[in-house]
Amino acid sequence: MEESVSREIMGASSVPLILSILSEGDTYGYEIMQKIYELSDQKISWKEGSLYPVLKRLEQQGLIKSYWNTKGPRARKYFKILKPGTKALEKELNDWRLMISVMNKLCNIQLNSI
Repeated sequence: MEESVSREIMGASSVPLILSILSEGDTYGYEIMQKIYELSDQKISWKEGSLYPVLKRLEQQGLIKSYWNTKGPRARKYFKILKPGTKALEKELNDWRLMISVMNKLCNIQLNSI
């Protein structure tokens, strides 16, 4: 049975996921989707219609930059994290660490009350 992650959680996590992947090196959209799929043990499958609007917004905010790579059999639009994107990623990860800490505490409370 394939699990599904809510749209709300996918939306809230899209920026730190994308920025984290780009912090490892320049890449293109399909590779970003594949990396998420692999990291989630094939449970999260992003669609282009969900990914590219976020990439466009991050570029408009000056957090990432796109460029065309014409080397290889086909031209691809690559994305690169910029210095403001690295700073935004740091804040996003700190926010997520806090939320994970709270969720872990709530899960422990729930487990102890059963």
